[in-house]
Amino acid sequence: MPEKIPPPPNSASLKMNDEGPWHEGTTGERIAVRLSSAQTNGAYAVVESIADPGCGVPAHLHQNEEEHFIVLAGRYRFLIGEKTFEAEAGASFTAPRETPHAWKNISDQPSRLLVTLTPGGFERCIETIRNSPASKILEVAASYGCYIVGPPLPS
Repeated sequence: MPEKIPPPPNSASLKMNDEGPWHEGTTGERIAVRLSSAQTNGAYAVVESIADPGCGVPAHLHQNEEEHFIVLAGRYRFLIGEKTFEAEAGASFTAPRETPHAWKNISDQPSRLLVTLTPGGFERCIETIRNSPASKILEVAASYGCYIVGPPLPS
């Protein structure tokens, strides 16, 4: 009989927040934290994103986190490092830390991503940006180790 693998810390208390609240991210994007790093002892955080057609984020990198993507619905164009590719529902891939990456919804419908950030903590940046004036967004992002390194992907 295979050895039982112990559950992660606090696994009994982990409950995915599947009802929001939703916050405005990039223009045309709504973001909801599904699991916070506080719920996972800092191991990871899970964020869901819904992006309107044409919505995308500029090329950026995270000094502290890997970003693991699962496309839940729609079609996206992604840049990870120097590779550009398209992905639709069911696709999954990772942007390693310190690797430039960007995405854009290229479908004619809202598209959805589930993103796991390891380790957790970056969801606090999302909350801080949400409550900051536009003129401070780059400064706030940098304080969390996130740097804009290029433009959004073309249509």
